[in-house]
Amino acid sequence: MKEGKRPQPMKVIPSVDIQDGKCVKLVQGKPGTGREISDDPLKVAEAWEAEGAEILHVVDLDAAFTGSRKNRETVKKIIRSLRIPVEVGGGIRRVEDARELVEAGARWVILGTVAVERPQAISVFLNRVGGDRVIVALDSRGGRVVTRGWTAEAAGSPFNLIRFFTRQEVAAFLYTDVNVEGTLSGLDTGLVRKVVDSTDKPVIYAGGVSSLQDLLHLAKAGVWGAVVGRALYEGVFTLKEAKEIVRNAAG
Repeated sequence: MKEGKRPQPMKVIPSVDIQDGKCVKLVQGKPGTGREISDDPLKVAEAWEAEGAEILHVVDLDAAFTGSRKNRETVKKIIRSLRIPVEVGGGIRRVEDARELVEAGARWVILGTVAVERPQAISVFLNRVGGDRVIVALDSRGGRVVTRGWTAEAAGSPFNLIRFFTRQEVAAFLYTDVNVEGTLSGLDTGLVRKVVDSTDKPVIYAGGVSSLQDLLHLAKAGVWGAVVGRALYEGVFTLKEAKEIVRNAAG
């Protein structure tokens, strides 16, 4: 990942969320919502690579919700099968899990719950897997940080974590607005810009992207990459269109 917080053009990053061995898209991360995309997450991942994705975002929802490892081999198969970099999140709360995924070929591991609940312990992850492979997740609902698959609310705001981890050797932040995740309802550009301006680390954004205009707003806010799920799966725009518009904006 490049140094600095405002490289251009912004990366458009398709998401592959896995639950019960299937690729799904939930609404606000709530079990039982949304819809099944495919019963073959690997095929979905390979399709995004074929369409020109530069990075893939993979989340193990079962691991995030319950700590289950039942999707681990599917996740590793995706990592090993693709040529593009893969960032992996969901239930990575032990150094051993992070190392296993990195050794399988993950370019980055996303640490959420463990980073919020035990921020001082992240130094162990940084030493064992390398700071350039660690993305810290800032999952926010109503201005509060949420953890454990977005089911628990933590004390403090995302900005407290940003201040702490900006001083650490982490690769980037992943900021997710849980209120709008999977809803196609648009985004709070002002808040995104505030997040970007509060750190010199790259910021990846996720949640509520509903139009090409939203992508333009994110690019102008200085976001390094935007994770997009439902808008791509429902054909609101294509990956090619998304990449083209941010490339033109950067030009």
